[in-house]
Amino acid sequence: MALSAKERKQRQLERERQELVKIQDATYPYLATPFYEHLEQNGNWSSVELCFDLLGIDPPSFNDDRGPETYANDICFSSDQEKVETFQSSEKSIGRAEVMVDMLIGAAMEMASIINNFKADELQKQRLELENRDLSTPESRKDALEKAAEIAKLQDELSKNVRYTFPRWRVKLKS
Repeated sequence: MALSAKERKQRQLERERQELVKIQDATYPYLATPFYEHLEQNGNWSSVELCFDLLGIDPPSFNDDRGPETYANDICFSSDQEKVETFQSSEKSIGRAEVMVDMLIGAAMEMASIINNFKADELQKQRLELENRDLSTPESRKDALEKAAEIAKLQDELSKNVRYTFPRWRVKLKS
């Protein structure tokens, strides 16, 4: 079966995204100070540490210029070659920080999806319970309709996406 124009375009964009993953950040040749040294002088890192502390998670530390492959857990990879390929475009402590941002965003998206699905399922259960209630009295009907309207409003809100904007942390240019 032939692909539609939309499907061809989606596949093209995915191939281009995969190519960009392999390309090194265009700013790397211009970064004279290692990222970990910059953090020692930049007081804003305490804001990042506070966020992790509020979660009860040990905040990451940057004490040297080792890259993300040094810190990645070996159980995530089937071979050393796969590990090298995964981090081929992320170098030193700046690459580790970039990978961290990518992974934290990925984890936040997955966690948000799990929470959303949980709430949607629970609301649907409540809605079904309302439909199966005894609605023989006007008061019970009124109460059920009010709750059903509120649940519908909540379900509608859960069906929406939210958007956060971030400053760009990777710059990859195609030649």
